[in-house]
Amino acid sequence: MSALLLSMSLALAQPSVQTPTSAPPPVQTPSSTKTTATSTSTSPAGTTTTTTTSTAPSGTTAADSSAPSVQSPKSGNLPAWDPSATGAVPAAPVEPPVPVPVAETPAAPPADAASSPVEKAGPPFYTESDMQQLRTRHGLEATAPTSERKSRWRCLIADPTCGLVVEVQATSGYAYRVRQGDVTSPGDLYRWSSARVQYDVWVSIPTLVESRGSFKYTRVSLGPKGGIIASDSKDVWGNVGFAGRYWFKRTRWSPTIEFSSGLAFKVAGIQKPDGRFDNVRSPIGFVADVGIGLGGFGAIVLGGQFDSPLAREDVPERARTPAAGMFYIGFRGNILWGAPAVFGVATHAAALRGVNAP
Repeated sequence: MSALLLSMSLALAQPSVQTPTSAPPPVQTPSSTKTTATSTSTSPAGTTTTTTTSTAPSGTTAADSSAPSVQSPKSGNLPAWDPSATGAVPAAPVEPPVPVPVAETPAAPPADAASSPVEKAGPPFYTESDMQQLRTRHGLEATAPTSERKSRWRCLIADPTCGLVVEVQATSGYAYRVRQGDVTSPGDLYRWSSARVQYDVWVSIPTLVESRGSFKYTRVSLGPKGGIIASDSKDVWGNVGFAGRYWFKRTRWSPTIEFSSGLAFKVAGIQKPDGRFDNVRSPIGFVADVGIGLGGFGAIVLGGQFDSPLAREDVPERARTPAAGMFYIGFRGNILWGAPAVFGVATHAAALRGVNAP
């Protein structure tokens, strides 16, 4: 009886073996697998412990053996793996591949983009079509000039490509004259038609210049001018003033607007007391005209002149210059190309011989 109680107490004191609820994954063994199983049985005669060892051939798993699976120990209880103990050499760390630069190939433009204008990548941000629209808007030629046009006559005839111009102008035309008669008789006037000839020297200075790239063109010129005026009664008047010209285009035959004005004074004439041609004292008058022309070759002018009376008390009435004036229309041009000079001389000769001034 005592022996039975002793065996029962030993059986209760022995811990039970825990088995996993599910079978662990199969373990691959390189050559063979050795499995040890321990079982404990209790009988009336005592406690018996049986140990069974089985070896499985290579390629078999522990699940194929007849012994029950044993719970494997936790990973924390395993000793650290030492490569030198087994003679294995750790593999070198794998370096990441170095990227090789690949040249980017621009994508081919679509078929419909071949006909459209190509915009430049950087400034200026405009195309040839934009330049054509800009030229049309400002009245420029379709293509920019590659060379500057050279002026003729060495700039003695005005040209838009010239800077300083010195030109000699001759004006011949028809004049309608009015002169005061006897100052003691109110309304005493003399009216007659005559001719008028004027010779002037113009110094044209460019005051407004237009630039096209490296080329410059005169748009407005202004400068001093002076000359003489010949009338039908052998009187010679002088004038000093200013003259200017506005160019509408840059060509040699560009339309122009000319204007001139100045002070007029009598230089020589017929002396009233004795009828001699001599220098005379004269009041100051005023002359102005405006014209429309072609280049610096010639223009049709319309103007007028007024001669104020000499109102000095020490001058006798027979030597006093009466008030007079005129309106005239004529042609003015540069004498270098011949026609204005011929017209001026012919008009002056006809006025002296065919017109009798009162």
